[in-house]
Order: sequence, then C-alpha cells, then structure tokens
Amino acid sequence: MKNTTNDTINISEVFYSFQGESTLVGRPTIFIRLSECNLNCSICDTKYSLKKGKAVKIDKIIKIALSIKTPHVCITGGEPLLQKTALKKLLTELLRIKKIISIETNGSLSISDIPKKIKKVVDVKTPSTGEHGSFKNSNLKYLSSNDELKLVISDQKDINFAKRFIRPLILKKPDICILLSPNLAVEGMSKKLVNWIIKEQLSVVFQPQIHKLIKEKPIHLL
Repeated sequence: MKNTTNDTINISEVFYSFQGESTLVGRPTIFIRLSECNLNCSICDTKYSLKKGKAVKIDKIIKIALSIKTPHVCITGGEPLLQKTALKKLLTELLRIKKIISIETNGSLSISDIPKKIKKVVDVKTPSTGEHGSFKNSNLKYLSSNDELKLVISDQKDINFAKRFIRPLILKKPDICILLSPNLAVEGMSKKLVNWIIKEQLSVVFQPQIHKLIKEKPIHLL
C-alpha cells in the first residue's frame, strides 16, 4: 500500500450493513459516509452528515475495509465529490485492494473524474426536495450501463417531473438504469408510484429504501 500516513478525508461515519438501495440491493456492504454537502434537501435523512465531520487517515479506512470480507463498498454522504482530491486517493486504494465500489452523489457536481469501473448512483433532485434544478445535465454523457440515476418521489409534482425527465432520456440512453424511489414518509406513495409506473409502461426500477422498511441496525466501524 502507498504511504498515505498524512492523507486524510473528512467523514461522518463508517459502518457495515446491507445495501438497501440501487441494483446492488441486499448485498452486505461497507458504507463510508463522507461529510458536508453543497445542497440542503428537504427529504435528507442524514442531516448530521452536513457538518464537517472528522478527519480520518485514508490508510485507517483501508485497514477497516480489509478487515471486512465483503467485496462491496459504498461511498456516500453528505456529498462525496466535494472532497475531490482525497476522494481520488480513497478510490484508488479501494480499487487496489479489489473492492467493488459504488458511489452515491447528488448530481450537482461533475462525475467526469470517477473511474468507469465504479458504479455511479446519481440523484436527480425532484421538486419536493427543494433542490430542483441542481442536476448537472452534462453528467449524462459520463454515464454508462454500469451506472444509475435515482429520483425520489414524494408527490404528484414529482411524478409529473419524472415523466418529463425520463421519456426523452430513455430514447437517448436506453442502457441507463433509472431508479424511482418512493418517499416512505408519505403514506400511500409506494402504491401510487407502482401504479403509475405500470400504467405508463416505464422502463425503470421501483426502488424503495429497503433498509428503512426492516429498520436494520448497522455495525459502526468508525
């Protein structure tokens, strides 16, 4: 391993659980939650990660990742891409130890520097989030069939927006996986979203946050 003794990255937490979202759902995963975010979504369920967090040596995180047998690592936030230089070093080391990496980003910053072998799960903020319009459209050209776009649906305005966004995108990039996630805090939204997807015959993935449904308790590693 390269000498990363003086290399640190700001994190909120590192924990071990199972993946409750994306097409990797159900897989035991190490989650590295980086701190701070450039957005302030109304539906954010990790407000504590908006704070600066703590600086942790990257080699310490790598040792933790090596101690857990699962190959899957998810980099989440906060917004990981705010720490561009430190993130690059972290990803390089995780790839070196042959981890299967996914990264969750809010879609407002460029994903152009993320290696293709890393699964990018990119948010498209809907009107109910309060951050509608933050999506960086140029990110679409950096998405491959390995990547995913995620929209969280809370109300009819979100559904209308999703319809306008998804239809032309499917025609341009049919190989991109689109996740539609119901806001579980809104009663009846899951059923309403499923019925709409079926009615519209959309080529998307219905993706509730399964970890919330079963109320899992993660194992904190840092």
